[in-house]
Amino acid sequence: MFRTRYMAYALLALAAFLFEGCTCCAYLNHMFNAERLYDEAGEMRTARLDSVPDAEASSPSSEERQKYDKVIEKGSRVLERFPKNKKRTAEAVFLIGESFRHKGEWGKAIIKYDEFERYFADHDSMRTVEYQRAYCLYRNLEYNISRFALEPVISDKNHPYYFQGLNLLSLLDEQSEHPDQAIEALEAVLADTAGTPFMKGKAHFRLAGLYYKKENWDKAREHYKAKEIELLNVRERQTAGEQAAECLINKQEFLKGADEYKELYKNPEYESKKAEYLVRIGEATLMGGRYPDAFVIFQKVNTEYPRSTAASRSYYNLGDYEQNKTLDYEKAIVYYDSSFVSRSISEWAKKSRERRDALRRLIALRGQSDDMKKDSIPNMDRFFGTEFQIAELFLFKLSEVDSAIARLTNIIESTDDSAKVLRASYARAFIYDEFKGDVDTAEELYKEVIEKFPNTEYAKQAQVNLGMKVTVKTPDDEAREMYMRAESLWTIASEMPLDQMELVDTAYATAFYVFDSLYQQYPETEAGIQALYMKAIYFQMNPERLDSAAAVYRVLRDKHGRTRWGQQAASVLNTRLKLSEMDLERLRKRVAQSLEHIDRLSAQYYESLAKKPEEKKAEVKSKEDEVLENTYNSMYDFE
Repeated sequence: MFRTRYMAYALLALAAFLFEGCTCCAYLNHMFNAERLYDEAGEMRTARLDSVPDAEASSPSSEERQKYDKVIEKGSRVLERFPKNKKRTAEAVFLIGESFRHKGEWGKAIIKYDEFERYFADHDSMRTVEYQRAYCLYRNLEYNISRFALEPVISDKNHPYYFQGLNLLSLLDEQSEHPDQAIEALEAVLADTAGTPFMKGKAHFRLAGLYYKKENWDKAREHYKAKEIELLNVRERQTAGEQAAECLINKQEFLKGADEYKELYKNPEYESKKAEYLVRIGEATLMGGRYPDAFVIFQKVNTEYPRSTAASRSYYNLGDYEQNKTLDYEKAIVYYDSSFVSRSISEWAKKSRERRDALRRLIALRGQSDDMKKDSIPNMDRFFGTEFQIAELFLFKLSEVDSAIARLTNIIESTDDSAKVLRASYARAFIYDEFKGDVDTAEELYKEVIEKFPNTEYAKQAQVNLGMKVTVKTPDDEAREMYMRAESLWTIASEMPLDQMELVDTAYATAFYVFDSLYQQYPETEAGIQALYMKAIYFQMNPERLDSAAAVYRVLRDKHGRTRWGQQAASVLNTRLKLSEMDLERLRKRVAQSLEHIDRLSAQYYESLAKKPEEKKAEVKSKEDEVLENTYNSMYDFE
């Protein structure tokens, strides 16, 4: 960048020996070293960015950072020694800002760029500063300010950073969740005839990515295949080729996608990803229905790249085929085991291990289910429990949604148990909704649950899932409302004046009647159990009915012992003091310590009695003329 000035700087620096007291020589020396270091760091930066696919995710090496640090140090010395010389300080501030930017210290770079505009707004580098400051604000996550700072760049088509500004604008629109505006900004770059082919290639690449996220496969592929893409670096061209092939696969054009991956496989520039491409060719061929060809490709992967992630993925695909297409679970297990052995730390190995274990469990459950069918008196609860487990395995472990639905449908059609039918019906509707994305079928099945099984939690949740107003009331809801009514009556009774005892007794009796009715109607609900506890409290309030209270507490303890009301009842009934062995040991130690203390005090007392009178110490008597003051100052004024 500054090579042409090196010789001039060197000759001028040589003059420092002749003009020892000249300050310009010190300036030239500092700037010469700063620009040399900046150029060296720039070469390292260029080499680094050429070797990575994503320049924004790359960080400078320690050596590169050290060179930028020295640039900042040299520039700072120029600012210290020549603060009033605009010509000499402008370039120093600019180099310091650029060095901070290349180091990724966005906040410090922004401060220097602001300083540059404040003092050197008419400098030639100001156009660069305008764009780079907006970019640093973007990288510093200050999107709104970045958009504001970008305005002078994109408002002038003659600005040297106009097209880079449009690209940055698209990034800002993307961050603000406005992909359409980002697309519009990039389309403007392509529409302008003044843009360079390289910038157009960058715009095509970014546009393709945005369209890909929107699942517009045709537009994404169009931009990935643009001729300007060939001007980008190797990593970006490679990504464009891969994504273009994926667009075809997403359009269900599997064999065409496989052909494009074959072209990438043959490209010597992409040697490092040949194994991955070969596996993807096999997957696309398998999805295209050419199973024998796909098997040949997968076997080639396993032979040429054994003990690799590619081989693990290849065996996983073979196992998936045997599991879902041929339903040969034993063979699928063998392939899944091979996937795990090929590369046990890969994600494909982990998936294979999960599927292998699930298939083994499925085979065992199927065996149990078949055995129960053969029994003369089959245990239907156990049989349908097994069927639910099989459906769950299909859904969550084996990713076989249709098989799970088939099992649930079989349960619905095979049993008269309304609880099992309800559970299976809701599960089937939920699978259509969440896993298959078939909203119409899910809505129909949810409404069937609401119609056939009203006043259940499943019907209530079905209304929630459909976005309907929840009108279903379960027994728990009705019991809770009844309990609130009884509790209100109890509160009213407790707040009545005691001089109106007849009214108080009547109010408590009314509340008791509601609590009693609640438990009779909803004995298994939480509100019903709590109502039974309140019945015991009511009996306990009357000394003549303590036996009735104890009887109710026993019912709570025996029938509902796992609830907190049952546990509270057990606590009330258990009035005897119970001490653990640890408590008894602690008490024994305390008694022993007390006895020991008493014995010691007794010994001291009898010893004092046995002493001779002359051995006793004289009592301390106060002076007769001593007057103790009882004033505030004498007690607290310590000074």
